[in-house]
Amino acid sequence: MEIGGSSSSIRYQYKEDGILPDGSRLADIPIMNLTLVRRDVKKALAGEAIVDTGFDGSLYANIQLVEFLEGLRSTKTATLQALGHEISCEVFKVECHLADDDLKPTLNLQEVEVYTPINVEDLSEDVIIGRAILNRLKLELNGNSLQVLKL
Repeated sequence: MEIGGSSSSIRYQYKEDGILPDGSRLADIPIMNLTLVRRDVKKALAGEAIVDTGFDGSLYANIQLVEFLEGLRSTKTATLQALGHEISCEVFKVECHLADDDLKPTLNLQEVEVYTPINVEDLSEDVIIGRAILNRLKLELNGNSLQVLKL
């Protein structure tokens, strides 16, 4: 599974999305595993992120990511446009790696920006990975899995 190692790609199975209140099934969601590193406090956070080509930024935070960033100084503020309202965010920079199924870092994405909403109601349930990262990768999606190909 290592990029640059013996294999030439990382493959992630889509996450099953669920059922709507009317009983209809939602489409499965492409995900990627990430490991985020804070060298200042010698901590790491690993988990999955939902791939969202509609988000322009790098990463959009959930509560666990906000807690991981606690004590880190933001680099700027930004306003994102959501359905019907604006979302004010603090933006942090953190080291980010794509990770394999065991959450072992396999591809260093360097430092990325994390958008953390100031209003807790604007937090996502999941970490969202957007186009600022996706556009740096060669991806293949087939409805069942997402493959990051060796560049």
